[in-house]
Amino acid sequence: LRAEHPDVRIVGVQAGLDGFTIADGIFVKHPGELTMSILNDVLDELVDVDDELISEAIVLLLERAKLVVEGAGAVGVAALLAGKVGGSGPVAVVLSGGNIDPTLLISIMRHGLTLGGRYLVIRTRIPDRPGELVKLLSLIAEARGNVVSVEHHREGMDIPVAETEVELTLITRDQEHCTLLLDQMRSWGYEVERLK
Repeated sequence: LRAEHPDVRIVGVQAGLDGFTIADGIFVKHPGELTMSILNDVLDELVDVDDELISEAIVLLLERAKLVVEGAGAVGVAALLAGKVGGSGPVAVVLSGGNIDPTLLISIMRHGLTLGGRYLVIRTRIPDRPGELVKLLSLIAEARGNVVSVEHHREGMDIPVAETEVELTLITRDQEHCTLLLDQMRSWGYEVERLK
């Protein structure tokens, strides 16, 4: 690339500086001398990204581009998303490897969607009598929240005898929708806590 376009900037991206990373395909304790001599010769810059940025890149590539990319293959996009790659003009990112464990991919997707405001987990209390849960769920449905799980907590809780605690997992559009739902629930008289 440099031989064809001498003015191009080439940026390397590394991960796992703390001893563990979901980009295990590029994690090494100590880079080899030969490898580093080549990189020192051709790279204009070497930047690092953490697992949060890498997971964000994996989710973005899967959701928007329909590409399954392992952690090591997503580090270039992670560096771009984080603003760690300077320069101007067109950018090309090498996406290498789709060898990601399905259970890790599920965890990354859940985490990424939660951070993106696509999942909202809340805890509230309702009167422990017939119709109260249906009332709450109907109000959430009117506010365009999609309920995917409901848990009742009565035992082992320090709550009044006539109440039950309810934990809800909702699918939402984005962070703005999450905030709107929380505000609306409070306006309906529910004390609501967002769980992280």
